[in-house]
Amino acid sequence: MPKAAATKESPARKAKATRAVPKARAKKDKDAPKKALSAYLLFANANRARIRADNPDASFGEIGKILGAEWKDISETDKQKYVALQEKEKERYAKDMKNYKPASTAPEVDDDEEEGGDDE
Repeated sequence: MPKAAATKESPARKAKATRAVPKARAKKDKDAPKKALSAYLLFANANRARIRADNPDASFGEIGKILGAEWKDISETDKQKYVALQEKEKERYAKDMKNYKPASTAPEVDDDEEEGGDDE
């Protein structure tokens, strides 16, 4: 009787089998405050309509490239206007996060209270 051939996994196949399964991404809280926008995003939001009107046939990606080129070419004094707006956005976000209470957080337990204890 012929011997059965031993099945040996190749190193590539073996490594593939032991690869960890990625964890599921946590769902974002829809009530959480919106993150602060960067100076570039504030500039892009302010100028996107003008760029779209000047270039009606431009695709979404082309508009982004034009906005990026304009951001790169504007003077530092013009950029400072958007940097100042960015700082206000950061302050707003920090204030909103301070006041924000996630819905999934368990209520805090006071350290002064003891559960079921007879100290008297």
